[in-house]
Amino acid sequence: ILLPHQNPLEAYGQMAFGAFGNFYRIAETLERSIPVTLAALGTAVAFSSGVFNVGVEGSLYLGAFAAFLVGYEVAPPAVLHVPLTLLGAMLVGAAWAFIPGWAKARYKADETVTTILLNYVAILFTSYLVAVPFKDLTAGTQQTPAVHPSAYLPRFLPPSRVHAGLFLAVLVAVFLHWLLRRTSLGYDIRMAGLNPSFAEYAGVDVPRTMIRAMLLSGAIGGLAGAAQVMGILHRFLDGFSPGYGFDGIMVALLARNHPLGILLAGLFYGALQTGAAYMDRTTAVPKELLNSLVAVIIF
Repeated sequence: ILLPHQNPLEAYGQMAFGAFGNFYRIAETLERSIPVTLAALGTAVAFSSGVFNVGVEGSLYLGAFAAFLVGYEVAPPAVLHVPLTLLGAMLVGAAWAFIPGWAKARYKADETVTTILLNYVAILFTSYLVAVPFKDLTAGTQQTPAVHPSAYLPRFLPPSRVHAGLFLAVLVAVFLHWLLRRTSLGYDIRMAGLNPSFAEYAGVDVPRTMIRAMLLSGAIGGLAGAAQVMGILHRFLDGFSPGYGFDGIMVALLARNHPLGILLAGLFYGALQTGAAYMDRTTAVPKELLNSLVAVIIF
């Protein structure tokens, strides 16, 4: 910040105000943190099992499109529509994550390579779907028609866009904390991640455990995409994610894969995003500083 002759105290002051300065700014920080937190929770499950899953972004895209399909093609009462839409997104996200999980368990395929490459398959496949068979012909951008209002996630803290996905993120974090610390499956996942050889010796089916962890990881990634469609966009937009899945990796690393820690790390990251955008508008310091700041924090 000093290099272009700017005042660091003023820049960070504007960043702090942009994140927590008033009710609207706090609400925007909460809204920004929802998809990243869910993506980080999905990433953390796979990381805990020793699988370096970089493919939550793909599950997020396909889960988001599945949420649009269920939200648009069927119209049951809202009490059923919201759970059905979330379930559809989770199933599709889990099915997508199963592919690299099975390849890792069966053939020891490098999951970093397979998940990165499958991200592009998922993103480009949804780009085709939104450009050809499901395109909203009345819109000037690549987007689908809107889902039925019965599939919307309710918003609160008006006039902000904070929605019930915030509570979903908290519930998923609490569930994962209980799963990893209080169940035999969670024990298997942690042991497979800490020492797969010892886990095998102790009787843990490591390949099966890795697949289960990837299924859960993909399901949560699909939930992250559904939350954006149902809570914010109310339709599927081509390229709607600025990289939530990849940001989730950083948040998971920052919290050392602890589900409850991810809630705090996700809120912190959302605050950085909101604060950096405000700092960019009110000072001469560009918001791209955020990328360097996050890198320093991760190190």
